[in-house]
Amino acid sequence: MKYTRIHSKELDESVVSRWLALLATDPLYHSPYFHPAYTQAIARARNDVYLVLAEHNNRICGILPLHHTSQRTTVIGEGLTDYQGWIRDETELPDCDIAFRQTGIHRLDFNHVPATFTEFQNYVWKGSRSLTMDLSGGYRAYQQNLQTGREASLFKKIDTSVRKLGNKVGPVRFVWHSSEQRDLNALLAGKSDQFVRTLGEHADIFRTTWIRESVEMMHSAQTPLFAGVLSGLYAGDVLIAAHFGIRSGKTLHYWFPWYDTRYAEYSPGLILLARCAEAAAEHGLTMLDLGRGEQAYKQRFATGSIALSEGVITVPAWKGLFLRKFWLAREEMKSSVFGQELRNLKNRLR
Repeated sequence: MKYTRIHSKELDESVVSRWLALLATDPLYHSPYFHPAYTQAIARARNDVYLVLAEHNNRICGILPLHHTSQRTTVIGEGLTDYQGWIRDETELPDCDIAFRQTGIHRLDFNHVPATFTEFQNYVWKGSRSLTMDLSGGYRAYQQNLQTGREASLFKKIDTSVRKLGNKVGPVRFVWHSSEQRDLNALLAGKSDQFVRTLGEHADIFRTTWIRESVEMMHSAQTPLFAGVLSGLYAGDVLIAAHFGIRSGKTLHYWFPWYDTRYAEYSPGLILLARCAEAAAEHGLTMLDLGRGEQAYKQRFATGSIALSEGVITVPAWKGLFLRKFWLAREEMKSSVFGQELRNLKNRLR
């Protein structure tokens, strides 16, 4: 197998066509993060986007989008990207070590690679999961599935919250998608405030130019195969919650939800997610992916999950083995009695 690295400016229609064909080889590729439009949007905002191409018998059988400079290589979209890895043909799996040697890549950290991508299995340090909502039978079937299992009270709580919100603030309405820039600006401003309020100013990712530009371009993208979805929940004329996500095929990835904390007593976040799921099903989508993380609201709505892997690939390989041993030692120390004492001391000194 031959491996080459090309700049995103060299991405022509033949490569895009092959990329789209490869998306049909695995259901996991229904995630919008694997779609070429996602990479292309980021490439328009950054000049360091490259593709590693794997070829067998002069036919592309693998594509790995990433950022590459002389100093470092990272997955496409860095911390934005909730699914990572090769877009490849399962009959011709790429070899990461050989691919990186041939294309001058020395290290790649990953944390959202599907666990079923066996070409990464030798480099995995730990696992996690992305919680999902199965809408394949429609929203009512999804509700029934959840209520039969463990969340009989969830939708009663949502209905009660909607009634209270309507009575005290104004009629509740939901908008599936707004193409207006002002609505996107309102969401991003609210999300920035949330980041700063909960994590500090350094956590406001929308201050980073390429991130904001990429999100704006995805919001503008409206094609049958890939689109941004900007949803809003209103009480009267007041926007109390909103969400921006991306969809590909029949999957919507729940990406940037926000709600106005002044209306927290009405559980606007729960109402928003329920309305998004209902509208997604009405628009023919069969999966709502909530992303990695074990937040309580995700666990309440989820009906399934996708296993993910985290690790690092290095050239030469011994560097990765050293890093893994160092990481394991640190994890063991953190979970030890001594580690707990250090955390207690740190908390007392704050």
